[in-house]
Amino acid sequence: MAEETQVMKVPVRAVERAVKLSYAQAMLGSIYGASVGGMFLIGYALKLGATNAQIGLMSSIPMLFVVIQLWASHMVESGISRRLLTVIGALGNVLGWIFIIMIPYVARDATPLFKVGALITIITMVTIFAYISGNARSSWVGDLIPANFRGTFFGRLTMFGGIIGTIFALIEGRFLDVVKSHGITAFSLLFCFGVVVGLINTFLFMPQADVPIERAAKEKGAFRGYVRETFANKALIAVMIYALLWSLQSIAGPFYTTYMIRSIGERGLGMPFFLIGTVNALVTFTMLFFSPFWGRMVDRYGCRPILVLCTFGLAPFPLMWLAIPPGHAYMVYALVAPMNLVGGFLIAGISVALSTLVYKVTPSAGRSVQFAIYSIIVTIAAAPMPFLGGYLTDKLTSLLPWADLRVTFFLAMPFVFAAAIVARNIPEPDSRRTAELVRNLPAHLTKPKAMEPAGVAKDE
Repeated sequence: MAEETQVMKVPVRAVERAVKLSYAQAMLGSIYGASVGGMFLIGYALKLGATNAQIGLMSSIPMLFVVIQLWASHMVESGISRRLLTVIGALGNVLGWIFIIMIPYVARDATPLFKVGALITIITMVTIFAYISGNARSSWVGDLIPANFRGTFFGRLTMFGGIIGTIFALIEGRFLDVVKSHGITAFSLLFCFGVVVGLINTFLFMPQADVPIERAAKEKGAFRGYVRETFANKALIAVMIYALLWSLQSIAGPFYTTYMIRSIGERGLGMPFFLIGTVNALVTFTMLFFSPFWGRMVDRYGCRPILVLCTFGLAPFPLMWLAIPPGHAYMVYALVAPMNLVGGFLIAGISVALSTLVYKVTPSAGRSVQFAIYSIIVTIAAAPMPFLGGYLTDKLTSLLPWADLRVTFFLAMPFVFAAAIVARNIPEPDSRRTAELVRNLPAHLTKPKAMEPAGVAKDE
């Protein structure tokens, strides 16, 4: 690791401390996310009486407020402490869950529509704080972590987060199955635990070097200049198009878990939380195991060939759900479980490569602005998709006796194929051929030190 980052002079000890604390935060963040999100948040919404369309809205509406990132980036580039913004945003995100916990007790006699509406409103507020924190932290990491270490850094972040996230998803799933007779109280206890862990995670930002921006955009027109530079950044635009298409598969995002949770009578699989957590943990297991591997591959081959290979590999996965109609939960274990092992391997590659690539194609000066615009465009485009998926399912199930939530799974496939095609055209001068990666991948998997990076070749 270099003695200082490329942009700001940071003592090596400060960088090493930030790296170690980031790994700890990856694990704490996974516990927090596992406790308040995913299948548990969907289960909570269903307990409050949510419909498929409302579950879609719960994902769609908060995404629309991603525009707050532009304000956050303006604060960052104006010289506001990135550590301060990160901590304030993280605190708001965590403490908002206290109000979510209170919904069924404060609004005990309210209608399901009111309770679900309150849930969506508060989820939107905590998401706004998450966007502020995320933008500030992303810019902060860009000046704190050396460029030649980022592939490995993001790979290890995914690994450390996955280890703990997998364990706690299983434990918490079992907890809910055991105490489900307590109804909404079980979810409240779980969310309280998540809030405590989230606060610990937030306070770990404080010991990390702040790395103030000396170039602070206080000059007249500097911020507008950063905005113009964003749209002139052809490499970032190409990455943005890929990420946008990849994100459109959110038309199915919340409904994989919803399909497994819903009872057989509601045209679902009626699976217990522990078994859902077990199946989903297989994805996380291979993600955490192979993320460091993909970090090394990013450093050797570049990001583009990994995005091409992994995205094409994942595109046909929804087809396996054709063999899993309502009431046939046993087929999940026979088909989805083994496929999730492969899926986790491929998703790890996309996660590490995309996280590294956005730093590679953005300059340090104005990076927070470029990140904000990138995130706004990608997120706003994807925002209506979960609601659209839920709305279509509610309509189709009322008209066609055979229709169920699996319809959304198949609608996601074209977007993933399109993203894979776009990935082939992302400009990354120092990347190597996708065919070379495919040819050498078995050797890298079986003999990690068998092949060293050679010269750079133009991708096909």
